[in-house]
Amino acid sequence: MPGRNVVMYNTMITRLSLCEMIEDSKRLFFSIKEKDSISWTTMITGLTQNELDREAIDLLRDMRMEGMAMDQYTFGSVFTACGSLLALKEGKQIHAFIIRTNNKDNVFVVSALVDMYCKCKSITYAEAALKRMTRKNVVSWTAILVSYGQNDYSEEAVKLFCDMQRNGIDPDEFTL
Repeated sequence: MPGRNVVMYNTMITRLSLCEMIEDSKRLFFSIKEKDSISWTTMITGLTQNELDREAIDLLRDMRMEGMAMDQYTFGSVFTACGSLLALKEGKQIHAFIIRTNNKDNVFVVSALVDMYCKCKSITYAEAALKRMTRKNVVSWTAILVSYGQNDYSEEAVKLFCDMQRNGIDPDEFTL
């Protein structure tokens, strides 16, 4: 049963990656004949968790070339990689892809996008992405608040914190 094998492989890729056995994880991934989008996302996430961010971004390109569907987990992992590398150009390209593929309203994706822009010190892009969000949550608000704090935008952080509360979003321990 091919479907069951893929699930088993995905689980093994995850476990190997978590144990920092990334070379074994990659060997297993590349040995899978019929990879699904979960396999690709699992490997991208494993690469990111093991600080192989450039490889994660490159694998996303391969995934796209294979015509695989991408979801919020794929984009979340690859935006983490872009933020770690300060890879603004790649982040913008992925952002454009998200807009073209109608993923721009997913709160998880946009929160990861805001976080990536903040890590790349592109506060203007982060603000624009946050403003365009139809639904904001504590994660999206916190991402930009952290950026404001890290980039000496103290006044803006206080104003945004008040806006967040006015919009009915309660801060959590990460926000505070």
